[in-house]
Amino acid sequence: MIHSRLPRILVLPLALLLAACLLSSCEQRAPAPPASSTAAPGPLPNTAQSFETAKKWLYEKVYYDHTRTFYCDCSYTRTPGQAGQINLKGCGLQVRQDAERAQRLEAEHVFPAAQFGNFRSCWREPERFAECTKSTGKTLTGRECCQKVDPVFEAAHNDLYNLFPAEGELNGDRRDYNWGMVPGAASGDYGRYALKIDASIRRAEPPDRVKGDVARAMLYMAATYGFNLSSQDQQLFAAWSRQDPPDAWEQERNRRIAALQGRDNPFISQYASRVGTGTAAPAPKPALSCGAKTTCSQMSSCDEARFYLRQCGLKNLDGDGDGVPCASLCKP
Repeated sequence: MIHSRLPRILVLPLALLLAACLLSSCEQRAPAPPASSTAAPGPLPNTAQSFETAKKWLYEKVYYDHTRTFYCDCSYTRTPGQAGQINLKGCGLQVRQDAERAQRLEAEHVFPAAQFGNFRSCWREPERFAECTKSTGKTLTGRECCQKVDPVFEAAHNDLYNLFPAEGELNGDRRDYNWGMVPGAASGDYGRYALKIDASIRRAEPPDRVKGDVARAMLYMAATYGFNLSSQDQQLFAAWSRQDPPDAWEQERNRRIAALQGRDNPFISQYASRVGTGTAAPAPKPALSCGAKTTCSQMSSCDEARFYLRQCGLKNLDGDGDGVPCASLCKP
């Protein structure tokens, strides 16, 4: 017998190991993949099932008789199934660098996918999802992974309230920068339009005429999908919303999207009651200014740290690169 050749002290452990192996078929089991992240606060809107479909709805069911770009109010032409072309001369838009992309119509995410993706574990830890690992061993990252495994991300990515027809070069230059106030004449001036982009602090400021549109889209996305906005962002967007109330087109756009997705944007449809009663958002506090503080030890709160990371571009506050600044303030 096998155990006669082994010291008695080893017989019992080996027997237990053999029994465990037989019960589990000796398989090496990988841990179950995690839930992608927290669920949305409520039922998801009936968004398009793919981004291509979302863009088709945007151009053909929402903007079919309002062929104007979001940032610069340029006219555009588009044949179904083809990329749209922007009339640059007709609106005075100046090409900064890429003439071909400047003329191309693109669907802009006002709340950038990279920003709301960071709230989802599929974006932060794609290697933990079996569906995001190819047979070659390569791991899908970012949108590719989240669109496969996370219905909350997919709905947010395709939500028409967050999509606007935009000038391609401006869309590319804005990247995933935060919205905020850009002091002075920032680089990336596109002619007579007041879109400001400052890559050095990763911040963009929309033209005054659409600041309210941007604000109400951001507030809707945060409320619908549970994406956190700092108190400074909430105050900024509340101020922009009051500064630029919904016009007739924004209200009509809201009705058309509601017919497609099954719900409206309450920051548009309930604007008068929210602003009139002061419930849209708290009144802005004295604005923080970039340059006043530079290290975590100088921050008085997590919200302040987020402001300096997101609005001022102080990457040193996020030492581990997880999007959360100053662990002593912002992590339990």
